Amino acid sequence: MKDQADRLSVGVAGLGAVGMKVAAALDEGIDGLDLVAVSARDVERARKRASGFSTSPAVLTLDELPGRAKVIVECLPPELFRRIAEPVVNRGDVLVVASVGALLSANDLVVLAHRLGGRVFAPSGAVAGLDGLAAAAEAGLEDVTLVTRKPPSAFTPEIMRQLDTMNLTAPRRVFAGNAVEAVKAFPQNVNVAATVSLAGFGPERTRVEVWCDPDVPNNRHELNFRSAVGEVRVEVSNLPDPENPRSSAATGYSIVACLRKLSATLCIGS
Repeated sequence: MKDQADRLSVGVAGLGAVGMKVAAALDEGIDGLDLVAVSARDVERARKRASGFSTSPAVLTLDELPGRAKVIVECLPPELFRRIAEPVVNRGDVLVVASVGALLSANDLVVLAHRLGGRVFAPSGAVAGLDGLAAAAEAGLEDVTLVTRKPPSAFTPEIMRQLDTMNLTAPRRVFAGNAVEAVKAFPQNVNVAATVSLAGFGPERTRVEVWCDPDVPNNRHELNFRSAVGEVRVEVSNLPDPENPRSSAATGYSIVACLRKLSATLCIGS
């Protein structure tokens, strides 16, 4: 158990499917971390969702949360990312990001964090193999490709209508391009592409395919990369989150694993 002086205060922004998993894990106890506050767009709903927590965190508006904790975990819709991220970074605090795709258009915040002594963490989320990808990047990457397959229910109704896939009966490739373009096209669906690109080749050089596939029950990702030290292929099949099928059930737990490393004595992997 960490001494009180060594403990980190944590706030969670967003109490949807992902944020609730993170807040609940903190409430149950992570060594060295204390859940002190939660926030959401709908404060009353957040208050109800947090009412069963034993730690009794403060329930705040999004604008009130920065400054109430040293570590802020962002679990918000992508359009709200900067609203919480910018004031956290401006304070030189620690930001843990769920909306990794939003980072691709927020390099100014990363630069600012570096200047002010803050840190930005992007957990691995729904993909595996990032340690190997980072090592390959050190050795010299030659090619990185991510192929994502999702059932129709994983896409927003608006995107389904735009792509004319409402009554799809066979797999259809709905996107091919780089990671920057993928995030712009599917801001709520391909955080994985952003994470892979930041861990390896960079957003412009990371090739991405997105398939809408009625034959797959789960979200599936195939990561392939080649470097000076060899070739790697990683396949992941993730269950959708029962509360929000557009998110992977693994995403919240990936953030919890990242938080544990903030105060861990022994860390495995990067």
